[in-house]
Amino acid sequence: MRKWHVAALAALIAALFALAACGGDDSGSNGATTVAGADLGLKTPGTLVVGSDIPYAPFEFTDPGSSEAKGFDVDLVKAVAATFGVTNVQFKKERFDTIFTSTAQGRFDMAASSITITDERKKTVLFSDPYFEANQSIMVRADDTQGLDGIAGTTVTPDEARKALEGKTIAVQRGTTGADLASKIPGAEVKQFQIIDDAFNALAAGKADAVVNDYAISAYATTKKPQLKMIAKISPSESYGFAFAKDNTKLQEAFNVGLAKVKEDGTYAKIYKQWFNEEPPK
Repeated sequence: MRKWHVAALAALIAALFALAACGGDDSGSNGATTVAGADLGLKTPGTLVVGSDIPYAPFEFTDPGSSEAKGFDVDLVKAVAATFGVTNVQFKKERFDTIFTSTAQGRFDMAASSITITDERKKTVLFSDPYFEANQSIMVRADDTQGLDGIAGTTVTPDEARKALEGKTIAVQRGTTGADLASKIPGAEVKQFQIIDDAFNALAAGKADAVVNDYAISAYATTKKPQLKMIAKISPSESYGFAFAKDNTKLQEAFNVGLAKVKEDGTYAKIYKQWFNEEPPK
């Protein structure tokens, strides 16, 4: 009988240790839960629904004939979500000029769409820590005869950009910081488009003198549209962030922790180099 008690006690202790180990795995050092995302305010536990203005290559776009989103933002969101146990990530198309209200109203769990962090947008949504530094830029046709080549290859201030573009016809994407800048150009006619590709096409067709838009996106477009060229960056730089509904601080915090982790372990640099063919800035 005494030996049986010892054996039973040993079995009980082993079982308790096993339970404790399982309990530790529920949260994990990276914040994953038993049901991924169950305590992160997700619309569907285990699934992250992301609103995004597609196409906006190389950050978010689809290949011809495919509905599967790809790009820098897409890969980064998936990598960060994996750090807290969510592997089912769904990107949904949303117009950029409505993406903030849609996120605030809970149509998505978050938005990832090359979004510049601004004080005005902070009134509607929460932002993650910055994950990308971007500049506005000026794009023209490769055979530009509008007198803008004088600033070619330079970095200009917003005031210098406005002076160079004074009286020109400017194509922009509606709701962007590029559209905000263009709206302050004296005497300019600003043509606003729902998607940035339409602005590029307007420029190529001679219906605009220039496009004001995020540098990385416009530079990528010139690799596909040789009739267009970049002539200037506009300083200072802007910071991109992921956006969340105001009441979902848990998902925001999980993303900040996950973003720091993928930067530290080299995942961020790997994704950055894949899409931009260079190391990320320090």
